Amino acid sequence: MGSNVPPLAVVPLVKAPHERRPAVPTRTALLEEVIPLTLDGYAYSGRVVHQPDARIAPIVFVGGAFQYQNAWGRLEQGCLEAASVITVDLPGWGGADRLPARFGFDFLAEALDQLLSKVAPCPVNVFGASYGSAVAYQWARQHPERAGRIALFGTMSHLTPAARARVRRTLELADQERHEEFVQCVLEGMMCTSPRVTVSRRATVSRCLARALRDMSADDLTKYRDNSLRLLANSALPSGPPVRVPVLVATGEHDPLSTPALSRAAAARCADARFTTFKEADHLLHLECPAAVVDLLTRFFSGDSLDGLDYCYPVEYLRRPARGSVPAPRPPKEH
Repeated sequence: MGSNVPPLAVVPLVKAPHERRPAVPTRTALLEEVIPLTLDGYAYSGRVVHQPDARIAPIVFVGGAFQYQNAWGRLEQGCLEAASVITVDLPGWGGADRLPARFGFDFLAEALDQLLSKVAPCPVNVFGASYGSAVAYQWARQHPERAGRIALFGTMSHLTPAARARVRRTLELADQERHEEFVQCVLEGMMCTSPRVTVSRRATVSRCLARALRDMSADDLTKYRDNSLRLLANSALPSGPPVRVPVLVATGEHDPLSTPALSRAAAARCADARFTTFKEADHLLHLECPAAVVDLLTRFFSGDSLDGLDYCYPVEYLRRPARGSVPAPRPPKEH
């Protein structure tokens, strides 16, 4: 049975510029569209997979440093049960053009908005993961009228001195072509390696990520360098008005990069936030516990209750009252 969710705009089906990695065939392949775009001369692309029987507004995926618009796998397939899905290779990502580090997250938010203005006439739900969470946060601040709900996973209030040092170290190793050391440094910065804790699918995820890092091309490494320098130059959430639409912030309980404390501090910067941590997980949530991530996202984007979930710790509700107002009570559940 159909829904009342407005359809996405239909644009001609074309191949994305510089597309190098073929999309994984899915049962929705005939409903897939790729949209080429440019901003200030930098080519990039968006991708829409339509769900004709969507029950919630479209879900937009904005990925991290090593994610591609056509490689969301189980997360995309799970979310397609409820909504159309929009993915993107922003400038500096995947098959898009390289973006020099002098361009900040405001430029990337503008690029995201250009895509959404073209394909999504209604408010959308945005999922920003890791590096992409900064873009989603910036976009939601700038376009609250077009944002439905925002999920930020693997985000942080600021980059710590230790994290800054590790990012710089990865750049040094890449520049010196010490590639195996580069791979290990990246892995140790994103994954919990302590044998005393349990992380779901750790060995499998570690192998997959290590293989992807070893397969990085010269172009991939150049983009990694630009993106890392951009992160070092913009290492804290921007000041100014908070995000005012409903926000869900989550991370893995063992995440060594966007730690629970740093993620909770990011949530506290939003006007209407929820915060939780996934059990037995670190930074790579979409690979370690994809079914749980899909469940939490679709519950939140649907406005369903987030109480009593066995894969994460109890959700905290953080309200940032408007200046001069009385703080709102913490609700026992969300509807």
